[in-house]
Amino acid sequence: MSKLNLKLLGPCLLAIAIDAMGFGLVYPIMAAIFSDSHSGIVGPDTADHLRNFYLGLGYGVYPLCMFFGSSLMGELSDGYGRRAIMLVCLFGLALAYLLMALGAWMPSLALLLAGRGLSGLMAGCQGIAQAAISDMSTPQTKAYNMSIMSMAFSAGVIVGPVLGGVTSDRTIAPIFGYGTPFLLVSVLSLFCGLWTLGFYRDALPPKGAARIDPLLPLRIVVQAGMHRRIGLLSVVFFLMQVGYGLYLQTIMLVLQTRFHYASSRLGLFSGLIGICFVFGLTVIVRLMLKVWNVVDIAKLGLLIAGMGQILSALMPQEGALWVLGMIVGCFDMVAYTTMYTAYSDAVTEDRQGWALGVAGSVMAIAWVVTGLLTNLLPVLGELGLLVVGGVSFMLSFATMTMYGRRWSAPAIGVATRV
Repeated sequence: MSKLNLKLLGPCLLAIAIDAMGFGLVYPIMAAIFSDSHSGIVGPDTADHLRNFYLGLGYGVYPLCMFFGSSLMGELSDGYGRRAIMLVCLFGLALAYLLMALGAWMPSLALLLAGRGLSGLMAGCQGIAQAAISDMSTPQTKAYNMSIMSMAFSAGVIVGPVLGGVTSDRTIAPIFGYGTPFLLVSVLSLFCGLWTLGFYRDALPPKGAARIDPLLPLRIVVQAGMHRRIGLLSVVFFLMQVGYGLYLQTIMLVLQTRFHYASSRLGLFSGLIGICFVFGLTVIVRLMLKVWNVVDIAKLGLLIAGMGQILSALMPQEGALWVLGMIVGCFDMVAYTTMYTAYSDAVTEDRQGWALGVAGSVMAIAWVVTGLLTNLLPVLGELGLLVVGGVSFMLSFATMTMYGRRWSAPAIGVATRV
């Protein structure tokens, strides 16, 4: 196989980019939709506490459904083949984003939330596409294919928020609206599904019928709590994800209420954070790995991201928020990347999939919690919630310091006795 066979790898790479795009574009649009009294999603006379409840529900329903859908789709792809389940996910995403577009246009809160939930159930698409690329890779091409996969994800992280922000701003073009970016992702998902249907074939034969266990994510979390290293890492990761989730959700509201940002400028802000993600992943982490171990790099990332978030609440000037947003985005990705490595280092080779599955489940739970915490907006305000998120980051730093004292160096391939 050539290094980059677009006929085979192309659908998988596009699926990864779509997943990253869809996640990134939602946050600036959701903040704009629920804050705009003219959007029609909630009435202009709706009480603030109820508006915040609906916003939190819009944020939280996706990770809640992802919590169950991601592991379910992964299991099904092992049993019935990557191609079959990737098609289900891609066509499901096309339907999900179409429902969200209709919800924004009609407007209908029920359709918007239904589409958001369905997109969470179909969120296993990225993991399946990554597994498919791994299946197709040889020892000679695997590193190259993985780097191309990272580029596809990075492109989606950057393009998604910008595309969503620009194409939802009516002041740029009268045909644009809140439903436009959702429709674009729907069409792109449909195209990717048709591309997969026509050209992609499984590299490995399916294992046969898969046993569906809807409670698997809950079992994974319980098992994680029984493993000392994984359990403590999960506390760190949970606090970190709550911190960043609150930042991403709340900073949009700060920019909108204080500086009257339209969705296009919110999208540009999110796109800049995406660029900083990529910089943190491709430059900062690689430089740090030359002198520090994974645990110390994760600690530094958590500390700087937390300080940046707290400073955002203490210095809510427009220019400062942009600079601090770049810092938070960069070092959140530094911590995120090294946390996944720490999960991998904490278990033996035969439990790698389980450990990374734990990380995914913990992240989903944390983002559900951040959605619920949106209900504290009337009590704490946007800046207060930013402080709460920053404190959560600092607690994750303190917990990671405890972890580092007990397991100061990564013990690759060594399992902890429980």
